[in-house]
Amino acid sequence: MLKQVTFSLAFVLATAPAIAQQPATADKVADKTATKSHPKICKRSAPVGSMIETRRDCHTREEWNEMAQSARATGQDMVDRSAAGGH
Repeated sequence: MLKQVTFSLAFVLATAPAIAQQPATADKVADKTATKSHPKICKRSAPVGSMIETRRDCHTREEWNEMAQSARATGQDMVDRSAAGGH
């Protein structure tokens, strides 16, 4: 019984690094492919109320465009509600 446990443990420990490396390698290949087709654009911004802290946000061009469009729509909605007298 002790020999089986020892052999099983040795087998698991011997194969663990190989198993652990497979997903990491696949992720790196996927990241390289994604980076080539849709490069990330990074911008620095300061959170509201902070004059010292900065954040670095990285998104694709499409994501930046979607966020800008959403912000414009929110701003326009606020202007429309204000003009209509709603709160």
